[in-house]
Amino acid sequence: MNISYRQLLSSIAFIFASFSVNSAIVTYNFKGVVSEIENSAQEFFDPFDLLGEQVTGSFTLDTSAPIRGRLETGYYWWSVHDNDRPALTSSVEFGDMVFRLNNEGVYQAEYDEYYPEEILEMYDGPTYDDGYIGDGISLKDYARQTTLFSNGSIDTTLHLSFGFYDLINDFLAFGEDTLLRDEMPDFTSAVSWFDNDLTSDTQSGSGSLRLIERVDNVNTGVTYPVDSTVRFTLTSVETVNVSSPTMTFSFFFFAACVLFGKMTRQKIYELIL
Repeated sequence: MNISYRQLLSSIAFIFASFSVNSAIVTYNFKGVVSEIENSAQEFFDPFDLLGEQVTGSFTLDTSAPIRGRLETGYYWWSVHDNDRPALTSSVEFGDMVFRLNNEGVYQAEYDEYYPEEILEMYDGPTYDDGYIGDGISLKDYARQTTLFSNGSIDTTLHLSFGFYDLINDFLAFGEDTLLRDEMPDFTSAVSWFDNDLTSDTQSGSGSLRLIERVDNVNTGVTYPVDSTVRFTLTSVETVNVSSPTMTFSFFFFAACVLFGKMTRQKIYELIL
């Protein structure tokens, strides 16, 4: 099959047209160590295998569309992002497992809205009422998948969260728009955060992944056979910003290559809604 030069240019243009020129995407890449395992029902995560294991992961935040929130005080902004298209995608890896929350939101057709259940928080220190607050960010992502069977359904949900604060470095700031109109602060601010002393409270970060399985069986009723959580201590968080279609395409192409390579040697747990 012969493809003309014009067809090739048209195809390239179509690919890049699918990305917003005004996109503002930032990825928070984090690293840490598994510090605790909690199994409330069946043991899904094995503490003997995972405690002390290295953790890597990321949260990718798309701020190209408005994210409504509230400036609670002069140093704290928060948003429960639950009625618009999702803004977060996330992943975490530890042991031989990879969990990806490719969350397109739980769509409520009756109300024509999404329910992504995302939480964004930012702290802009360094002090408040003579007490230290520091700079910090907290993100929480959610994904759900429903599997139907003859007598009912199985809902599998993932909750991934992380947060960190720094009482030494002042790297975040609320802009004038945020202070006046509760606009979202600049989550695309460059972050290069390291906790070099895990015994000190001047810098601290943590995160968790919770996996819940809900079985709704018409014969046996509702059961929760799996409710298992991995908690980890953060050692670093660094951002990568994407602000143009070319960079956006390169970013996702690079991510696809990396994930494809991992699929050949690791178990991947994925919820694509």
